[in-house]
Amino acid sequence: MPQAQARQVPPAFDGAKGWAVMQAERLDRPAVAPHAKLVLLLKTYPDAKALGVEARDAATGAVRWSSAPWKTSGGPDEFRAEDADLGVTSKGGKDFVVLAVPVREGKDALNQGKPAARLAVFPADSSGTGVAPSHQVTVPGAEGGVFPHDTDGTVTVPTSDGMAVVDATTGTTTPSRGRNTPEFVVRVKSFTQPEFDVADAWAGQQVVPSGAASESGLDKGVAYGVRGGHLVARWPSKNQDYDISGLAMNYVWALHDERTGKPTISVKCDGLTDVLTSGDETILSDNGRYLVNGDVAFDLQAGKGYCFGETKSRAGVQFRGVDNSGTAYGAVTTAGSAGLVALDLATGKPTKLDGDVTLPTRVTGDVALYDATPVNEKDPGAKPATHAILSVYPRR
Repeated sequence: MPQAQARQVPPAFDGAKGWAVMQAERLDRPAVAPHAKLVLLLKTYPDAKALGVEARDAATGAVRWSSAPWKTSGGPDEFRAEDADLGVTSKGGKDFVVLAVPVREGKDALNQGKPAARLAVFPADSSGTGVAPSHQVTVPGAEGGVFPHDTDGTVTVPTSDGMAVVDATTGTTTPSRGRNTPEFVVRVKSFTQPEFDVADAWAGQQVVPSGAASESGLDKGVAYGVRGGHLVARWPSKNQDYDISGLAMNYVWALHDERTGKPTISVKCDGLTDVLTSGDETILSDNGRYLVNGDVAFDLQAGKGYCFGETKSRAGVQFRGVDNSGTAYGAVTTAGSAGLVALDLATGKPTKLDGDVTLPTRVTGDVALYDATPVNEKDPGAKPATHAILSVYPRR
């Protein structure tokens, strides 16, 4: 098992016990199964005509199981291996691994073919080698990626006329819904087009969190991601203000039930909590308790939200992840300030990380993951350590 390069990791993690995935192994697209405590990896076979899944113990890197080669299509022109995606959805404490590939059915040298998505589902608690999918699903008319949902065992697949929901536990597909339905706006549009009109998505005023304002009679919010059954949204505050640069300040951040729109947790944030926030950074701890998005954080069990955006008296923090104990990791973002911090969400107390510490690409529960840019393995001057495309370090 390749060992990760020894490095300065945050003190809660063990920089001497990491493991690595090397470029030569043809593994990428890491996803974490929170209940099974696995890191799942997409395997591409040398001829690029078959794909697979390899499951490794998150703490040690030992291979727990691997799938049989999965051929998504009989036609060599119908799919590209680099377009494949790997995700994890959970239900009832059980994880399901979903390997998805967009295809063009019937594509050849002359014909463009018809778009579809092919999905293979594997229970994360599988064992052995040559594991076959428990379900194989084809979704006609699929467009774009596949979005897993953390708590209900489903994935959403955008289609040309709406979206389809695939139940990973049974392999059944809910018929495609139109683009004007609430389910589409909440479950798909929030990923692909962050701005949404709440009047179109949910039932008007009942979803506006306390302290939020209305704009011209139309309730508006900006969606930043869906995790753990909640949609993260930012709302203009009733006391909205602007700084000298013309940047809007003071927002209400809320978690909404992704199906009903009802606010479950909201927090009023004074200062800048918008410009540096990215929907790609919506991260849920493996135990499902803590959620971070940009410079805001939520404790789902305690029902509390926390603001760490820039104010006149405090620098802002951009979070990269959160562990199961409620410690969030991030970088100071305010101009004139620098550094990395580990921040206790319950107390708000920051711990400055040593200058040699490298911030993980992601912290998910009890492991820190570091992505690396692939290099040309044929370069004789390349150091072996640079061949690692992923390094994983467990908690101490």
